[in-house]
Amino acid sequence: MSEPSIPSELVEYRKQIDICDQDLIAVLVRRFEIVRKVGEFKAEKNMDAVQPARAQAVKDRAVLWGREQGLDPVFIRGVYEVLIDYAHDLEHEILDEADHDKAGHDKAGQK
Repeated sequence: MSEPSIPSELVEYRKQIDICDQDLIAVLVRRFEIVRKVGEFKAEKNMDAVQPARAQAVKDRAVLWGREQGLDPVFIRGVYEVLIDYAHDLEHEILDEADHDKAGHDKAGQK
């Protein structure tokens, strides 16, 4: 049984989507590189990883920007919930690692 022929126009659209997906991944990489820097900064300054007011402001701003571009606000809020939850996870990992390193350094200094 042969595979049905895919119209060339559909093939082209799919190529365009693939390029968008590559761009989206590149933006996510850049965003989370910055998140890691934020986590390191927070660790140095003994700040909490989660700052609820900031997280809410980022989500609200994204919903507004998305709505201005014709995107569904519920979808955009969901995307940003995932992004921010992951960012918080990364920041917690960085803070935990800094605490662990500090505890190890403190013990070494006591010997």
